[in-house]
Amino acid sequence: MKKNYFTVSSASDHTPLSVMEMIPDQVDGVMQLVHGMAEHKERYLPFMYYLARHNIATIIHDHRGHGYTAKNEEELGFFNEENAQYIVEDVNDIYKIMKAQFPDVPYTLFGHSMGSLVVRKYLQQYDDQIDRLIVCGAPGNNPLVDYGLLLVEKLEKRYGKHHRSKIVTSLSTGMYDRKFEGKQKNRWISADEDNVRAFNSHEKDAFTFTLNGYKNLFQLVKDVYDPENWKKANVNMPVLFIAGEDDPVILSTEKWIEAQRFLKAQGYKNVKGILFEGMRHEILNEKNKDLVYRHILEFVQERNVS
Repeated sequence: MKKNYFTVSSASDHTPLSVMEMIPDQVDGVMQLVHGMAEHKERYLPFMYYLARHNIATIIHDHRGHGYTAKNEEELGFFNEENAQYIVEDVNDIYKIMKAQFPDVPYTLFGHSMGSLVVRKYLQQYDDQIDRLIVCGAPGNNPLVDYGLLLVEKLEKRYGKHHRSKIVTSLSTGMYDRKFEGKQKNRWISADEDNVRAFNSHEKDAFTFTLNGYKNLFQLVKDVYDPENWKKANVNMPVLFIAGEDDPVILSTEKWIEAQRFLKAQGYKNVKGILFEGMRHEILNEKNKDLVYRHILEFVQERNVS
């Protein structure tokens, strides 16, 4: 297998996107990974190695304002544009590269957390380009999202788009740790303390979003739960929702099931979900992550691709 790094100039505004791909000697399928909030693409390397050993090629890029796409520390959590569509078009830019390399194998799109919002917005517009979708750790439909957008816009006018607000952070992720015992910050992401420690200590992780970043995030939440403007060209596509049973981001089991029902209401006929007992938000990084890996592989290798 080969691990390659390269840079792609986004078609939207020529932002240089940092990209990593893992290509096995034999390619039976492709999975494009779309990472979550305040993390970087290299965190997915163990999962990518696993998939490569099963002949699945993978590709992932650092979002705008993330990882090695961000020009410097000040740009972490800043998306360059207020329009969340740019983030979606970045995913499509990477898709075109991988699809050109491997046009004849099944193509799976995987999104975690914030990435699960991005891939569902992608689904709205480009569902005829992919064969399967995996929605991991999906943020629930939060009724406070409109309030969050209004608050961010008000604060932007006063402090600017690069400002990092404790109030907005508290409304977004600041309350999650209260659900779990312990003293480590961000313990809500994982029951594995080593994983939390590594996340907190890496210079490309655990940063605070700018107001601009939160505006994009909240707009994504609003858009993916809007019943309007769905293309619905590939409604037979298999869609898998996965999450940890103790994940605070999904809001509740009921909200998580509601997210699946929402897609079914848009006409998608092949939607199912797996909830993993004892796991928190980052199910790919929990101690028993091999169980999650196996379920994902089984889903990818199913023969009923539309």
